[in-house]
Amino acid sequence: MTAPLSTEELLKRLDEQHQAYLQTFKLVHEALSQTVAATTASPAALPPLQSPVTSAGKRRRRSTVEVEIDRPGLRKPSTYHSSVLTGESDESDEDDELYVQTPLARSQYEDEDLRKHLQTHKFNEEGQLLLDTIVKDGVLLRPTLFPKYDPDEKFHNSHYTIFDVGKDGAPLSRSFAVKPGSSIDSSIWQAIKDLNADPAALRPAVGRISIVREPSPIVFGALHLTMNKDFDMDEIFEHLVEQDNSAAHMINRGFNDDQRQQRSLVFKFDYFTVVGEEVEPMPWQTSAGAEKVLDPPEGHIPISRCSSVVALSHSGNHIKKLKNASRRAQTRYGYVYDLWAPWHVLNIQCYPDHKHSMDSHDSTKHYVNGPEAFLHTLLAEFKDAEKRFEEIYNKITKLITPPSDFMFNGQLRDRLLFEDEEFTYSRRYFWAFQTLGIMNNGIKAIIDAYEDTFTDEVWEGKHKTLWPMLEPDSGRNVYWRKRMAGLRKEFQREIGHLEKLYEENDDRRKEIRTLRDQLFSGTSVLESRKSVELSTVTILQGHNIKLLTLVSIFFLPLTFVTSVFGMTNMPTQHQFKWFGIVMATVCIPFFLLIGSLNTTSGMEFWRSKWQYLLSYISHALSPTSPPSQETAAHRVEQYQKNQQRKLIPSFLTSQEEATHATDTDNR
Repeated sequence: MTAPLSTEELLKRLDEQHQAYLQTFKLVHEALSQTVAATTASPAALPPLQSPVTSAGKRRRRSTVEVEIDRPGLRKPSTYHSSVLTGESDESDEDDELYVQTPLARSQYEDEDLRKHLQTHKFNEEGQLLLDTIVKDGVLLRPTLFPKYDPDEKFHNSHYTIFDVGKDGAPLSRSFAVKPGSSIDSSIWQAIKDLNADPAALRPAVGRISIVREPSPIVFGALHLTMNKDFDMDEIFEHLVEQDNSAAHMINRGFNDDQRQQRSLVFKFDYFTVVGEEVEPMPWQTSAGAEKVLDPPEGHIPISRCSSVVALSHSGNHIKKLKNASRRAQTRYGYVYDLWAPWHVLNIQCYPDHKHSMDSHDSTKHYVNGPEAFLHTLLAEFKDAEKRFEEIYNKITKLITPPSDFMFNGQLRDRLLFEDEEFTYSRRYFWAFQTLGIMNNGIKAIIDAYEDTFTDEVWEGKHKTLWPMLEPDSGRNVYWRKRMAGLRKEFQREIGHLEKLYEENDDRRKEIRTLRDQLFSGTSVLESRKSVELSTVTILQGHNIKLLTLVSIFFLPLTFVTSVFGMTNMPTQHQFKWFGIVMATVCIPFFLLIGSLNTTSGMEFWRSKWQYLLSYISHALSPTSPPSQETAAHRVEQYQKNQQRKLIPSFLTSQEEATHATDTDNR
């Protein structure tokens, strides 16, 4: 029994089959084109055309399995009306008028056009930042504009998805226009440089979906050249680089001065993501640094700022003119463009990870107009944002959650309960708490941007400036509202997921706050115990110092006596009688004085005597008459009472004063 194929092998086999299908499809188109040319060259050989009789009712769309008996040279192939291009049968009963039928304007660029545009266009500050390496590396001076990059430059992991949408609303990949063996930058350029370049094409594009992920600087320049006529690419670059919250620039854009801004809508995403493996953020994206991203230390989560833009532009002329009711308006009138005009959808993703959705568009979908393709692209961005926010949540949860052996490992519990010298867990909890708060701000910004923009009036087609329906009861508008209702449910479901993730982040922040408080409590108790131990050691050291002081004081009078009797002018007779008398006379009073000063009562006694002596000397030296013995004694007595009062508790003092006051009243 053969082993089951891996996912990578299945995807590789699917890609090979897809490439073979595209090659066969291209050959079919070439054969049909040759048949049309040959038939047109000999009109005389054809019988006269007959106008078929059609009913006034709704036409039924042919299925791909139906056989039409007609001249193959003149009739449109069944792939034009159905989904043979997509490999499926379309048995819908809807008319072609439900879809956009006007092709996009023809455009075609060459490599020299790109080189000249990069040399002559005056880019804004954000554009210069995105294209900085083109100038520094001298790319414009090289023969080829699409060089191979250094393998160490890991921020050039570009991906792309380019679709041309036909009149049946089915998107067809532009990968057939890419030459085999081309570099990724060259492949993107080949896919976007031409639009309806073949006038005789049987399937002209009425819309184009351009999704570019992690574009390199030269691809940014190519997008600026090919899309600048439909979008204000300077504004797009500004939204990508500017570090701000997610926002929708969709309401009242019809009043802007720039016609490109009048015809376009922009939804900006700006939040954070975990950097993927073997991926590096772009130089202008905020991150922890290449060193920590490529070789993260223990406990480090490599997070980078990321951004993307989803934009929609309509071609053609405006269908309605609106008056600007704002008092401070710089423009008096605004314009509304047809929902079924030719359109472009542009999605530039700058995410240093591998979490983007690859299946947001495929040939099985049918888009009635540009807004539907825009909403599908926007919905995919909402889902990708949820995945990125959820991964950050899971990473932080794993970072702060103790291992499974926490209950049985005492050393691990001590590490989590008591802070170390490097404050590891205090730093970790602080970072996780604040990071989840920032993530919640990003989630709230996305939800607010959606709710402020996509109101009930927009979904029902009643908004004055955003996708208004001039004929609400027409068949295409009724069908469009039906499609919008399904998309609205999907958006509401995704908004519910984001709100749930917001609540989970908030709950995790509460848990982190509890862990932080427990760490602080445990560390505080430990520090208190250590301070008590240090206090005991300090007291013991004080006793030792006191002992050493007493010993040194014991030798001070002895040193004094020996120094006196050791003078050279003293008698040289060896008589120790006077030496003993002097030593006893000096040392005994000195030792008594030191001993009394080491007690509280002795200290108070000598302090009172010292105060009395100072008072006596001050009065003796004053010019007035010396105080009498009675006055001096009274002052000493008053001083002693004051000292005793300081030692008596306050409530006893109050009781004594009250008793004294009562005695005075009785007298």
